[in-house]
Amino acid sequence: MICSWIVNVIDSKLHTSMAYAEMAQALWKNLSKGYAIANTPKIQQLKIDLASCKQGGSEVVEFYYKLMGI
Repeated sequence: MICSWIVNVIDSKLHTSMAYAEMAQALWKNLSKGYAIANTPKIQQLKIDLASCKQGGSEVVEFYYKLMGI
């Protein structure tokens, strides 16, 4: 049941690589290998955005949501 759920929610382009897995664990490992690659430029940009984020004159709630948006 878990295997069919995973196969039904992933992009149809990935179905061929998942078709022969018999256990959900194998499907999950296969997916995690493909998507666990770090996006180093994006991580660096997020660090820069967080470091440069200042509250300034905004209220705490506004600043909190600004941080959460980053």
